[in-house]
Amino acid sequence: MKINLCFIFLFFINQQVFSQSSDVNADSSTNIPSFQDDITSVFNTGVRLLSAPSDFNKNDWITFGSVTALTSTAFLIDRENREFWQRNRTKTLDDVSEVGRIYGEISYAAILSGSLYLGGKVFKDKDVSVTGRMLLEGLLYAGLTTTVLKFATGRSRPYMNEGELQFNFFQTTNDYLSFPSGHSTVAFTLSSILSDRINNTFASIGLYSLAVLTLWQRMYSDNHWLSDVILGASIGYFIGKAVVKFDDDSKSNENPDAATFYSQRITIFNLNFSF
Repeated sequence: MKINLCFIFLFFINQQVFSQSSDVNADSSTNIPSFQDDITSVFNTGVRLLSAPSDFNKNDWITFGSVTALTSTAFLIDRENREFWQRNRTKTLDDVSEVGRIYGEISYAAILSGSLYLGGKVFKDKDVSVTGRMLLEGLLYAGLTTTVLKFATGRSRPYMNEGELQFNFFQTTNDYLSFPSGHSTVAFTLSSILSDRINNTFASIGLYSLAVLTLWQRMYSDNHWLSDVILGASIGYFIGKAVVKFDDDSKSNENPDAATFYSQRITIFNLNFSF
């Protein structure tokens, strides 16, 4: 059942991206990036992500502060939120939650990303291949961010019953890697990038619904606190948006020279959903 769900979703996304790319760019088969181009793009995207905070404007810092405040506030209700979901577990919800878990699994996300990346090269469709590359970039950089925070904070998972404020810094044991949620990061990275690339209202609604389902599943399964999933989702969403903007083949940033790039103000934190 799990494998079937994975491949059904993989087929759907491939169909959506392939059909969307053919509608938008009939000449997308030309100038397929080489593997060296892809490696260069991954590197350049990472440099741009690292340097982006130095170019934040007032709205960027307000949004950053809002995410920080929301995560901090969630700490105040983490325990009550956990107790609520543990009191309301049902067999039906158990089955529904499995879909959210699968969507946030890094292994399935890697299969999807690799399928689009290699599929685009095999079928000579630049847009599809670049979409796969963006997904791989997003999973790499968002994943690294979340992983570093997990190891550094060492927060105890809810099922350990040690309380929401138990931190054992610099841990590698899974039981103490709660903050932030990796599944939530993966889910929102996928949804933010695919939503931008497909650029279809109904696809966006479906993608973000799956991401929210993953967020809920992590709390429902007692693997994460509310504050964990809020920060994890924020990391995935904003880094996903930034990757689409910074990628070398982004339509909004096609092959800019270094002087042009560094002279422009870069805005990552744009909360304008397209639905």
